[in-house]
Amino acid sequence: MDKIPLFLLEGLSPEVAQQYWQQAVTAPRSYEKGEVIYDSRTAQPSLAVVLSGTVRVLHGRVVMNTLRSGDVFGAAALFGGDRTYESLVMAHTPCQVAFIPQETVCGWMAAEPCVAINYVRFLSDRIRFLNRRLATLTAGQTDGKLWHFLLAQQQDGVVHLSGGMVELAKRLDMGRSSLYRSLEALAESGRIRRQGKDIYILKEDE
Repeated sequence: MDKIPLFLLEGLSPEVAQQYWQQAVTAPRSYEKGEVIYDSRTAQPSLAVVLSGTVRVLHGRVVMNTLRSGDVFGAAALFGGDRTYESLVMAHTPCQVAFIPQETVCGWMAAEPCVAINYVRFLSDRIRFLNRRLATLTAGQTDGKLWHFLLAQQQDGVVHLSGGMVELAKRLDMGRSSLYRSLEALAESGRIRRQGKDIYILKEDE
């Protein structure tokens, strides 16, 4: 393996990175397709690295991510007083996974500060990814919520927003960025036209 596929070890000297990598993969576990790897009952305070095959992360019935060799999961299980793990991780194909215990990660961080920086950077990236994923999954619901509100409020095909977008966002319990995206989506679909504080309903069929 030419490049060690573990983000925590980026920036370390090749010798130290190789040493830590050998610690991480000493006892990988194998899983068959469909086998549960992590859930609320089996999650341990460890970081998991996919060594081969593919793994899927689900929240309910929604596939949040598909992981392949070099990808990791379980970061949320580290350093938490509450050991609840919200996602379900399953083997999508036969796979091998290495588990790095929290104690090992702590030792790396104490010895090499850049390991801690890599960990914080990874969590920040995950937050941004999940925010984008959530926005994608809920976009249709948000558009529908706004659309039904406008239909209920319209008079002769017009909705007058006396309080502007701030008040509308509060009434719908939506963020302003989500509101603007939904308004744009409805306008692009030809359902509405905005003019100042007035929204014109162009067609009422969905």
